Amino acid sequence: MRHAVRQRSEEEDEESVFVSMTDMTVSFLFIVMILLAFFATQIAPGETVPKELLDERDAHVAQLIEELQSYRSEENSLIPRLQSENQILQSRVQELEVTLQAITQELGIPEANDAVEKIAQLRLELSRLHEILANSGGENRIERYNTLVSIQRAQILQDLRDRIVAADPSIEVGISRDQDALQFKGDGLFASGSPVPSRQGREKMRLIAEILRDVIGCISFGERSNIEQSCNEHIAILDALQIEGHADSDGLDVSNMDLSAQRGSAIYREMISASPDLLEFVNFKTQPVLSVAGYGEGRPIADETLPGGKDANRRIDIRFIMFSPADEESIPADVSDLSRIRDLLLSGERL
Repeated sequence: MRHAVRQRSEEEDEESVFVSMTDMTVSFLFIVMILLAFFATQIAPGETVPKELLDERDAHVAQLIEELQSYRSEENSLIPRLQSENQILQSRVQELEVTLQAITQELGIPEANDAVEKIAQLRLELSRLHEILANSGGENRIERYNTLVSIQRAQILQDLRDRIVAADPSIEVGISRDQDALQFKGDGLFASGSPVPSRQGREKMRLIAEILRDVIGCISFGERSNIEQSCNEHIAILDALQIEGHADSDGLDVSNMDLSAQRGSAIYREMISASPDLLEFVNFKTQPVLSVAGYGEGRPIADETLPGGKDANRRIDIRFIMFSPADEESIPADVSDLSRIRDLLLSGERL
């Protein structure tokens, strides 16, 4: 009996030890799980990349996106701007082409290359005049004076041309190759074989008469004269303002000579009718500066085999013939010296 009890007690002790070991193991595992859970809370995902770098990356990406959007916005605004600038450039090219064509027509030549060549010739002529002036050295005062007057006349003609075109852009007016005359060509000024100017031609010539009246007072004498050093730097004096009629090659030479003279006279009447004061301007010898001449078909400015050639040659030129001194004593020194020159010429001592 005692043996049985002792055996049961041993079995209970063994069972108690097993339970204690189990409890200890569970407790140990529980502690390990708690520790793992604690360490898990201390470790963030992706701990291998610092958070500052991630933030920097995100900021850089945001900046790139912003720059891309800005570039696209700029690109969208750039295209219309380029298109607008292209239109402006095309318009400027067209303006230059019109200007070149006008120069070509003004010079009476068919090709643009010829126009460039002719302009170059005119510049060479002007350079030649300046060279003569530079080389004169006071030895030939007459040549020096005439050269200065030629340069001033060219400036007067350019000013007149600009004023006429500004007043009526439809008027076709050019300057002669020798820079001594205004040329009114084409424009339907005269019908073929007719000495009578067209209605539009008459209106334009009347306008031109008024502009001439306002300019020639500074280079001529008379009641309306206003000669001053400020507008007449080299003391250039107008000897004659010649209205010249011209004809095309149709018809006989003799008939065309008469026709051209009639055309000059017709324009003379129109200009005097529009501005009677023109008759009051006189030269050194108190002669009216306004005069008329006819040259027939002998001085064409355009090729009549080309369209508009004959119309251009049926024209009127207004030529500025300047006083040229016969000797050094007749050269005016300044505005105050003009009275002495006039008295000298009127006395018959100088022709």
